[in-house]
Order: sequence, then C-alpha cells, then structure tokens
Amino acid sequence: MRKFEVMSAPKVAGAFAVAVVASAVLLAMFVPSDNGQTRSGDGLRCMVPRGSGPGYDASIGNQQNNGSYCIFVDERLLVVLHSGSQVGSTWRDFSVSRTGVLTVAPITLMFPRGVTGMNFRAVHPGTVVISAQRPACSPAAVGAPTCGAVELWRARIIVQSRAHSPPVSSGVAIFGVVSAGPTCPVERVGNPCPPRPVSGTVDVRTGAGGVVATTRTDSKGRYSVSVKPGTYLLTVLTGSVFPRCPSRTVNITSKASVQADINCDTGIR
Repeated sequence: MRKFEVMSAPKVAGAFAVAVVASAVLLAMFVPSDNGQTRSGDGLRCMVPRGSGPGYDASIGNQQNNGSYCIFVDERLLVVLHSGSQVGSTWRDFSVSRTGVLTVAPITLMFPRGVTGMNFRAVHPGTVVISAQRPACSPAAVGAPTCGAVELWRARIIVQSRAHSPPVSSGVAIFGVVSAGPTCPVERVGNPCPPRPVSGTVDVRTGAGGVVATTRTDSKGRYSVSVKPGTYLLTVLTGSVFPRCPSRTVNITSKASVQADINCDTGIR
C-alpha cells in the first residue's frame, strides 16, 4: 500500500513548481528537429526526424504538421503536441489511419499540463497517418453553441525495413564493436564479467547533425559502414535508456579502414 504525506500549502506550491520546471527541462530534451536529410519512401520524399532524446529514435510535434517522416522498423517514435498554454484546450488522443504498422509503446515521460504525448514503435513496413483533434465550438444564433472536435494536426509516417536504407557511396570503411559493461556489480577471480555485445543502430553523422549512413550491429555487436573521407560523429541508438552509449568522433583522411569501438555503460554499479 502506498503511503501519502500531507503537505502544507507552501510545500505543495514549492513541489509543484519544482515538478513543472523538471518536466519542462526533461521535455526540452525531446523537442523534435528535422536534420535536413531526406530519403524516398512509398514514392514520397520524407524527412528523418532525429534529436528526440534517450530511449527514443525519432520525434515529431506541432511544427511537423502535414509533413512526411521516415523511420525504420523497430524504431520508437515520440509524438508531442503543445496546446499553446496551460489553460488552452488540450489535444485529444492521437488517431492512426491503419493498424499493423505502428503499435503503442510504453512512455516514460510525465508531461506538464497542456502537453499531450504518445510513444509508438514501428513493427511493420508501411505508411500511416497520425492525426490529432482539438475541441472546437461553432456559435449558434439561438441556444447553446455546437461543440465537437476538429482535426488540426496530422503527419504521414513511412516505416521502412532496413533493406531500404539510403545507399552509401563507396569509400572508406568504419568498423568496430559496440559493447556494454559492467555486466555485474563486482568482478571476482574465477567469475569474470566481460562486456556484452550491444544490439542497436549506428548512425554516422556530419558535424551539422545530418545522417550520411546507418547500419545495425550483429549478434556480436560488430558493425561496418562505408563513407567518404571527412570527420563524422558515430551515435548508437538502442531503443532504451540503458545501455547509454557515448558518441564517438572519427576523422577519416585516407583510404585505410578505421576501427572505432564504442564502449557503453549498462548502469550496473
């Protein structure tokens, strides 16, 4: 049974203020941003929404209204809509045009008042439209106004299999192993705790944040991708908060392959 503590008015006000500030800071980590990269899907050109935050592969929001966006199977898509004010009419639940492409996934965020969010996981290639409504009323000459809901936001989501990844120009290979440790709190003689391979997506990004290549690790955590000479940032997306993988900068100046192993933190202490 949960225990509740009766708080005085000043404590309640202070706790509420802290919660609002914490929620705002946390929500800022998930502000959607289009990185300018496009790829083809179902005969359409679509943006790749990135910059969502830990545990989410992509995110979209108010500014992505009427756009087309690409994600891969197994990626998680966070949709966040702001009402514009804490006292404004809130968005209603999201509607999905067809089943079998996206499924609702657990969400780990607590949104402040006036913000509506939902987390989806891509489960099958295909195209769906996600839409949202807000309450609206039409004035009447006589009597009470007629109230209902009006669709004011929609986005086309194109889910692709990894086989449809954008082609990578022939160039220099970046390869390595993505692993995570520690795998146990204490390592003892005769009972080693070697790092475990990480299953995830490795994105190769430019300094501006654009994704120039992407690949997945195999069962042993290995990956390999080809790029042109330049300076890149490697990021690993695992679909969860842990393991937490650091980004790694790789500078390619010759035709020789470059090894770039990435060591992630499991959070075990």
